Amino acid sequence: MLKAFYLIPLFAICVWAQNTSPQTEPKAESLCSLQQTIRQGDHLTVRVSGVFITGPEGEILEDPACRNENAWVELKLRSQQNREKLRKILDKSQSADVVFDGEFYGPPLSDPKLPEAIRKAYHPGWGHLGGFRTQLIVYQILDVEPAPADPN
Repeated sequence: MLKAFYLIPLFAICVWAQNTSPQTEPKAESLCSLQQTIRQGDHLTVRVSGVFITGPEGEILEDPACRNENAWVELKLRSQQNREKLRKILDKSQSADVVFDGEFYGPPLSDPKLPEAIRKAYHPGWGHLGGFRTQLIVYQILDVEPAPADPN
């Protein structure tokens, strides 16, 4: 019984050390890697980085490493963190380097009611005119900075 009494402070120290040790944040994935791995009909909970661009047709996320693989973006924020900072940057330049938390959706599935020949030939998309293979629903803006000037 006395030995068990000595273990209680040791247990408390272990719990305290675990709770006070620095927690590492998950690293943001690149949009390029997500675009390469997502399959039709899939969706993932992600932390993703890229360049957020806004314009009259809508909002997209791009990665300078794979500019042809943009994702359609919808902001459905659950937190107001960094929202005002993003707005101020976009007012000046219409683009910002960001890190977002959200849901990443792969290419949508064709309607199963369509004839098979049409389903094979028809590839539905997201966003403006269905022109985007993938979509990101943003729940939180984790980081935002002005985008560097485009050298092209």
